[in-house]
Amino acid sequence: MSDKSSSSSSSSPASSDIEVDEPVDVQACVAEATSLKEQGNAAFKAADYDTAAEAYQKAVDRLRKLPSDVTEHDGMKSVLYSNLSASYLGMANHEKAISAAEDALRWDPGNKKAQYRRALARFNFGYLDEAKSECQAMIAEDSGNSNARMLLAKIVERQKHLREQQKKAFGGLFNKTGGLYVDRTEEMQQRKQRRFEDFNRERREKGEDELDFEAWERKEEEEEQKREAERIEKVKAEEEKKRNEANGDDKKRNGAQAPEEPKSPTAASAAAKKPKQEESDMDEEDQKIIQETKKMGYCYFGKNKPEGNLTSSRVPQKIETDASSTDTVSRSLSSWNSKGTTYEEKDMSSWCRKAISDSLKAARYENDPSLRDPSVNVMEMLSNINIDKLEDSANLEKLEKLAMMIHKSSIRVTSVADLECDAQIALIRATRRYMFDFSCALKFEASIDTAFGSGYSSDDESKASVYRGTLLLTEISSAMEKGKTYSDYMRVSFEDEPKPEHAELMRCMMDKFKTSVCERIDAFLDAYQQQ
Repeated sequence: MSDKSSSSSSSSPASSDIEVDEPVDVQACVAEATSLKEQGNAAFKAADYDTAAEAYQKAVDRLRKLPSDVTEHDGMKSVLYSNLSASYLGMANHEKAISAAEDALRWDPGNKKAQYRRALARFNFGYLDEAKSECQAMIAEDSGNSNARMLLAKIVERQKHLREQQKKAFGGLFNKTGGLYVDRTEEMQQRKQRRFEDFNRERREKGEDELDFEAWERKEEEEEQKREAERIEKVKAEEEKKRNEANGDDKKRNGAQAPEEPKSPTAASAAAKKPKQEESDMDEEDQKIIQETKKMGYCYFGKNKPEGNLTSSRVPQKIETDASSTDTVSRSLSSWNSKGTTYEEKDMSSWCRKAISDSLKAARYENDPSLRDPSVNVMEMLSNINIDKLEDSANLEKLEKLAMMIHKSSIRVTSVADLECDAQIALIRATRRYMFDFSCALKFEASIDTAFGSGYSSDDESKASVYRGTLLLTEISSAMEKGKTYSDYMRVSFEDEPKPEHAELMRCMMDKFKTSVCERIDAFLDAYQQQ
């Protein structure tokens, strides 16, 4: 026995260094989760929400160990997340309550309690419109849902109360503008929610873990602080450059001035004697007053009286402006701020909305084989492609390039829809900042004619395949994330999916079309910066 125990004890350190994936005991995990759930229920009934949340979270962690192919316990996961949401509601942690309720609905979309708890958490967190929509959806599905009806009544009452408070605070402003402040707040919240959803969708596509709303907000704040620090450094560098240029101009001007002629000894001695002569005319009392005022930094009695008529020196004189002052005026937004020293902002949303729409309508892609350079030998290009090794990226790229050349294809914008734009020109430290943020949907029509060698006619469209779709531009702004381009904020959707034989060609066409859209955005920006 001692030999066995000693051998096992001696081998245990070595075995502990090697991690071995042990098989999961499903029944044991479920039993532990059930026990923890009962503990959480008991704590919840006693209003000990912290203990309840801890027990429910441990139960969820136990079920996470189950293999992905074991799905019969998904309903239990949904119930645990829903109970966790209720515990967070009791703790007034509404943001985590929303997140837990969404996890519950992810495992069971039909969990009514989780849906109600998410609506309640949104109501408490201030997302009144989202909570209202969710209550209306629950009532539409089950007209007898009394909890949803009661919550909906509270939401309507809260919205009414907020509108009354706003009317008191801002007088008749909201009667004229129709809730401008509320609409703007809702719009900002919706934009923030869309950015959060787009961020997590990109992480899912890359195979990365999603972030909760709180972690995403922290990440956004850090990136914003980093961008602000870079902007400040850039402004400081520009100001330093301007100061150096101004100092150089001053030195040139001072060097161009004629040197002052030296005074003769007689004139110098006369000038030195003059103050003494004036002082000799004063008595001792006057001298004391002058000495005291000199100590204080000014002296009235010792000033020389100006000769001639005093009013003649006060005639308005013409001020000659140099080139530098003209440049400063051109940088300002208003005549009263000609120096550009005061922060100023000018709303350009209306102008930018029209300019963006006009510019994006000109985006297009077109390829016409009949206009191809005759020096290009298509058959020679085809012979250079190894058909047996199409998996090779080089051969595939050559084939795509050839397909783009021999097929008549085009993409044109039919309309610019759902255009939302917010733009301002801000004057900061005599420097203009051209800020903009817009989203829109480009409706387009794509045409592919693969009838190679049969002749092309602008009147014959029978052999062309036409696809209609939308290129969604989301949050295109002057403050893009570092390392990203406009194309990263574009998503394509088709009314009807392209045919399999057109899929690769359409992908190449869309890349070219996106490039054209980016060029049109740059053209808009050039015109914007001339305003």
